[in-house]
Formats: sequence, C-alpha cells, structure tokens
Amino acid sequence: MFLPAADLTALLDGLSATVLLLDASGRVTICELPGWLEGLDVSRPLVDSVLPQDKQALLDAMAAVQHTSPVSVEARLRAGGREVWVRASLARRQDSIALALQDVTAARHDARQWRELEAWLVTLAETLPFDFFILDREGRYLLQNPPSVKRVGTALGKRFSELGLPSEVQQLWGAGVERARSGELVREELTWLVDGTPRTFSHSLSPVRDGDEVVGVLGVDIDITPLKESEAALRRSLGELEATQEALVRKKQLVALGEMAAIVAHEVRNPLGSISNVVTLLQRGMVSREEERELWQVIADETKRLDLLVANLLDFVRPVTLTLSPRPLEPLLERALQQTLWTEDASRRVKTSFEGSAPPVPLDAGQLELAFTNLFRNAVQAMKGDGSLHVRISTEEHRSQRWARVTIRDTGPGLPSEVQERMFEPFVTTRARGHGLGLAIVRKVVEQHHGEVTFESEAGRGTTCVVRLPMPS
Repeated sequence: MFLPAADLTALLDGLSATVLLLDASGRVTICELPGWLEGLDVSRPLVDSVLPQDKQALLDAMAAVQHTSPVSVEARLRAGGREVWVRASLARRQDSIALALQDVTAARHDARQWRELEAWLVTLAETLPFDFFILDREGRYLLQNPPSVKRVGTALGKRFSELGLPSEVQQLWGAGVERARSGELVREELTWLVDGTPRTFSHSLSPVRDGDEVVGVLGVDIDITPLKESEAALRRSLGELEATQEALVRKKQLVALGEMAAIVAHEVRNPLGSISNVVTLLQRGMVSREEERELWQVIADETKRLDLLVANLLDFVRPVTLTLSPRPLEPLLERALQQTLWTEDASRRVKTSFEGSAPPVPLDAGQLELAFTNLFRNAVQAMKGDGSLHVRISTEEHRSQRWARVTIRDTGPGLPSEVQERMFEPFVTTRARGHGLGLAIVRKVVEQHHGEVTFESEAGRGTTCVVRLPMPS
C-alpha cells in the first residue's frame, strides 16, 4: 500500500526534502518544487544551477550512477538568488535519473561553526605554555596540547588508567576525573617524577556541561615547581632575616645598655663624689658652724639630684598603661606650669602668658602632666635669668585629622643644630647638671597618646615646642 501523492509531498516537505526526475540531458522533467527550492530554474539542466566549485562533483555523480546506484553527493544550488546546500541521492531509472534532494544548509552551517570553534580551541591549546586537555564523557582524551603530549605522551582516545603514570598519581588523577564527571570542580596539587626530578603541578579539572548533563571534562595542569621553590627560598630568607634582626636588636640593646650604664655611672659618681668630700670634711671637724650648714645643704642637694635621676630613669623605662578619659587641657597645663615655676623658684623672674582653649581630649592626666612639666622645666632652666614663657592652646587640621595643639615658646638661647638632631635620645642634654631624660620621657608619653611633639629652635632666638594630640572624630 502506497502513500497518496499529497501525503508523500507533505512528508518530504517536513524533512526539507524533495524528489526530482532528470532526463538524459540533465533537465528536470517531473517535479514539484518545495518552498526552500523556490526560484530554481528548471528550464535549464540542473547542473547549471550548481555553483561552479561544486559542479564537477555533481557531474561525476551523474556519470557514476550509470554504473552504480545509488550515489550521494553534496553541492550548492542557486535558487531564487539564494545558495542552498543540498544532499543529492541519485538513482538510475531507465533513461532518466531519479534525484532525492534534502536541504542541509543549516547542518553545514552548524558543522562549519563547530569546525571553526574546534580550530580556535586547538590553536589556543597549542599556544598555552601549560598542559591543557579535554576528556569526553567516558574520560577519554578528545584534545591534548603539546605540553601535555610531552609530559604524558600521546593520549588521544585513551583514559588516564592507560597512560602508564605512577600508581599514586594515577589513583589521585583518576579520582579527580570521576569527581569532575560527577559535576565537581577539582583543584589540587600533584607531585611526581618528570625526567627523574620531582615536579609539583597545580591540577584543575572542570566539568563541561550541556544543560544539567556533564558531557566532558576540561583539564589544566600548571607546573608550579619554580613557585614552590621560590616560596621555600623566601621562607628561608625571611627566617634568616628574622634571625639577623633579632641579633641586631640584641646587639643594639647591649650597646644601649652599655651606654646607659656608663652615663648613669657618671651621673651617680659626681653627686656621690661631692657627698664623699663633704662627709670627709665633716668627719675631720675642721669647719665652722656656718660652713657645716652649707656642707649639709650640699649633701641634701646632691641627694635630691640622685633621687631625681632615679625617678627619671624609672619614668623612662617603666611600662605604663594609660587610662584615657576626655578632659580639658587648660587645668592640666596650668598645674604643670605653676608646679614648675614653684619648684624652679622662677615665678618672679619668668613672665608667663596663657591663652586659647580646646575641646576635651582623651588623655591620661598624670602621664600628660608629667610630660608638660618636663617641657616647662626645660624652658625655664634654659632661660636662666629673666625671660618670657608663652603657652597657647588651639585646634588645627593636620594630616587629614583634627588635633588639639599646645604651643610652648620661650626666649632662651635656643638649641644648637647638633643637639636638635638627637634631642629625644636618652641622656642628651645641654646643661652640666641635667640628666637628658626629660625629652625622652615627653616623646614616650605623647606617642602613647597617639600624638606628636616637634621643636623649632634657632641659636639666640629661643625655642618653640608644639605638642599635637588627636581629638575624637
């Protein structure tokens, strides 16, 4: 039982196909052209509608069908100004040729795109300096670039288990492939011998998906041995540097301790010598009552000097934990100034002025008062005779932050440049009876408050000290 002609035509249209009958000259004699062949010139031999580059292939097929049937060929036809790829199946029928045509334009286009994509992929893989490969859904190699061939040999069509890799690598590698085939992204490090030398590789396997289905695995192996070696060398260098720094710190500490011991010994020896001499005179009893009172005063002064040295040393070396709370600066500065003037007996000969204000600042009142007392004492002692001491409080923007600023300016002789370079170092002083710890203590306290202290001084023109303390944001 045969299909009616109309049904057969509909079936062929659904398959983008048609059947033609060619006479001995190659002209179409029986046909019903489908829409996709609309515009085909049937008044001329069919071969005349074939593009020149495909014409010979159709002629050869038409000749071959005289001896062998059926024969298939693909060619491009011109139909209504369009180019149509057709797959032609030819069969000999007495003095004519039956020709079944199917539109394969879309298939040829898709195949060309796949070939171009494959060419790009192969070119990309060949230019990569590391191993690159693609496995199919069964775990066989589909693509492999030259670095991969060099390392594991030609593997196309093979599984990992067929590559002859070391057993431990094969086990890990094979397990990674199975994880990737199940949809997991795999990243790990593998180490094995390459030309007899251990090499470490960063091994990555990524599943290739078609929707929810994993259809393959893309793999990348990068030799990270140089990176590992550099990392190990860096760790060794850092360890050596740390050891060298520790040794240098210990050496500096010993040097500083030696310098401090020598200076302390010198500072202690002088008052002890004075006390010893006075005691000797008193023991001999060869002094008058007036001289005896003066000698006892010398002992008291030198003892006070020793006590101050010990107190300053303790203030300098003792670790302190600050207790910060917002407080105004004015009362603290006034107390420190009045105490200094009274202690130095300078309230009559030193003129003072005090101006300005600032909002409360987070501070430790005891420690900061100690620092400002040292600054005021240095200024008063530097002026010796008559002089002026000016204190001003203000606020300012400095290095993208708001600060409370305390400026202390005296009319003393100023500081030599060589002293300014080392003024914050312990035991650096310009006074014969000074200990050189006051400014070291000042900097320590101010920096603990996250502030800063600077000096501007010129010989013969006095000294200006600026203390900045950060204000709450």
